[in-house]
Amino acid sequence: MRSGGFPCRVDGCSAQFRVLDASSMESLLAASAERTAHEASTHGYTHPRPVDEPRRASPYIAKTKAKNA
Repeated sequence: MRSGGFPCRVDGCSAQFRVLDASSMESLLAASAERTAHEASTHGYTHPRPVDEPRRASPYIAKTKAKNA
């Protein structure tokens, strides 16, 4: 059953971390930080960061600069 919060990402762990105020970014970040702290302290787990992809210049900006030149 989904609770609207963050479940622990370690298989077999049923811990859930609730977002207390759904309209608050601070509450969302606090629930995420609680989950991360739980995973690190209880399971020794750190979630791998996604690979940063190189950013490309926007074609819109290039067209605008050429038009104004």
